[in-house]
Amino acid sequence: MKIDCSGLACPEPVLQTKKALETLPNDSVLEVIVNSLASKENVTRFAQNGGFDVRVQDLAEGKSLITIVKGFTCNVVADAKDEKFLDKTLFLKSDKVGEGELGAKLIVGFLKSTLELPKLPRHIVCVNQAVLLTTADESAPIMEVLKALEAKGVEIYSCGVCLEFFGVSDKLKVGKIGNAFGTIEMLFGGDGTISL
Repeated sequence: MKIDCSGLACPEPVLQTKKALETLPNDSVLEVIVNSLASKENVTRFAQNGGFDVRVQDLAEGKSLITIVKGFTCNVVADAKDEKFLDKTLFLKSDKVGEGELGAKLIVGFLKSTLELPKLPRHIVCVNQAVLLTTADESAPIMEVLKALEAKGVEIYSCGVCLEFFGVSDKLKVGKIGNAFGTIEMLFGGDGTISL
């Protein structure tokens, strides 16, 4: 089966891929065509997280072909929860807490303080202007904090549509490109969400 998700806005490429995989029998191949970096990363990660074999081929005109092989999967059950993480998602909607220069200092202070907690949030999701944090200049104080959180195992995602809107898709310095479907799974799948 082949589906063309070119030009579809987030989260449609992931949702179309999910629906197609649900209709296919085991031992089938799904080919998905996308035309944005965010869609390529999101569909690939979605399929890999589902345990499928995935191959990506870059085509002409900025398009990519993602080949997903649906077969029998084997999942390993974890023995125990990872004790260094809370099953929570930190949801950031702005690059500041409040307004202006003070708000910019507060976001750095809050996130830096998070590093000192005995348990960290499992995920940080950046939407709207919060994607300006993950695309900031390397010398910005926030970059050191975000990289330290990522080094400790916190998964950081920046909304692909938001990165495109602000014209910073190619400037992502920490974390991965996320999508609406994955974000909703994180927000509803854990023990709670904290929003700044």
